[in-house]
Amino acid sequence: MDLGLVGKRVIVTSSSKGIGFAIAKRFLEEGASVIISSHNETNLEEARRSLEVLGKVYAVKADLYNPDDGVELVRKGAQLLGGLDVLVYVPPPPRPGTIMNLEKEDWISASNSLMITPVLMVREAARIMRPGGRIIISTSTTVKQPIDNLDLSNIIRTSLVGLIKTASNQLAEKGILVNGIMPGYTLTDRMRQLIETRVKSTGKTWKEIEEEFVKDVPLKRFATPEEIANVVIFLASNMATYITGALIPVDGGLIRTSF
Repeated sequence: MDLGLVGKRVIVTSSSKGIGFAIAKRFLEEGASVIISSHNETNLEEARRSLEVLGKVYAVKADLYNPDDGVELVRKGAQLLGGLDVLVYVPPPPRPGTIMNLEKEDWISASNSLMITPVLMVREAARIMRPGGRIIISTSTTVKQPIDNLDLSNIIRTSLVGLIKTASNQLAEKGILVNGIMPGYTLTDRMRQLIETRVKSTGKTWKEIEEEFVKDVPLKRFATPEEIANVVIFLASNMATYITGALIPVDGGLIRTSF
């Protein structure tokens, strides 16, 4: 099926690993040209080498905790690609912790990556994009259903929901569609490391720890990064031309609320 992504010019943030990498890979498989980014140059170059066999891919270093880096990523990316059709904002995961034990600097950093940087990147992208452009922002199930010990995510990620709804209204007249996804528990390298740490600290088996994570997920398993990426591809494709301002859960049924 032709999804209309051949030749599209795409920027994907936090894309040297995990969900961002899977998203970049799927765009390349569909014939798009892609900018990948990360603050870690070693990981970024490894990812670029891995992806270059699939198509035209460029690597641009960007620290999303620094809003100026985000803006420069959009500008440089559009320059390298000769324009911009799709921006996918995948934020770096904020530190775990609670209101009582997180430091002021943690809140400032998370506010940058989960509010200020994406706002400025969306604004910059909207200045460049033509009608038909797509902006897709990855949030989390925490915006609907808080998770213990993830208070930075529980509190500050909600600003991304406001950005999606506000930008979708304002950019509709320009023909730019803005949507979001809410990934649930996803089996990334970071999740594997977390499971391994708990295995070592508790003496439980990998399977036991995995079951503890997904016990409240009706499908009783983790998502794969590719399953998250496929929803992004749909939102960027010519199959989703009348969807904007939407926030789609990709969580195996974890969110139990009706609205």
